[in-house]
Amino acid sequence: MINLIKGQRVEIEAGLTRLRVEMGWKVNPNAKPPYDLDASTFLLGSNGQIENEYDFVFYGSGNQTPVLDNSGKQLYDEEGNPVMRPISVDKSVLGSVDDLGDDDDNTGEGNEEIDVDLTKTSSRVNEILFTASIYWSPSDANNPKLAPRMHYNFGQVRDAYIQIKNAVNGEVICRYDLDEDFSTDKGVEFGRLYRRGSEWKFQAVGEAHKDGLEPICRKYASKFM
Repeated sequence: MINLIKGQRVEIEAGLTRLRVEMGWKVNPNAKPPYDLDASTFLLGSNGQIENEYDFVFYGSGNQTPVLDNSGKQLYDEEGNPVMRPISVDKSVLGSVDDLGDDDDNTGEGNEEIDVDLTKTSSRVNEILFTASIYWSPSDANNPKLAPRMHYNFGQVRDAYIQIKNAVNGEVICRYDLDEDFSTDKGVEFGRLYRRGSEWKFQAVGEAHKDGLEPICRKYASKFM
């Protein structure tokens, strides 16, 4: 495994096409109100923008695919609802199953797993960017119990990291621990996969945004804002 520092790049081994991108962190399990982070993925073209709204892969995406068990049957949650995953237009990126429920055991630890199949990546996609932001809703402003969520930032997040795995055998290829102080920021670009000719590389990014997901969307999805 290669431990990366901010800005460092590493080549993805030729022939390794099925990747699992794991993003993790720890939040304060005793925070009132509780808070969570959402992972989002942007598939960018040569102009550094998404070309289709569904190239923004996140929990609320309108483009979803059913999650199947090993026998090919649809999975359902405890309430009987079908389990779905957000998926990119070219079907190369599968988002996390449940971005809003990554701390099921109340330890404060969360992680999101995003599956990437580079054999399916459209030729128009030059870069796959992985981000995370602290979740809050505009309606929180009208709820005294939830309003504090609007002011949470990465100062309340510890041990954030991103690592790239071989999806076939689970081997960790590289890892980037975000050890900077993002205490005024609500959204962070963790890392990116990008093309160089026929090769793919991964770069540790660590670029923060004060206002969370919105400025990241303005930067990479401006025509859909």
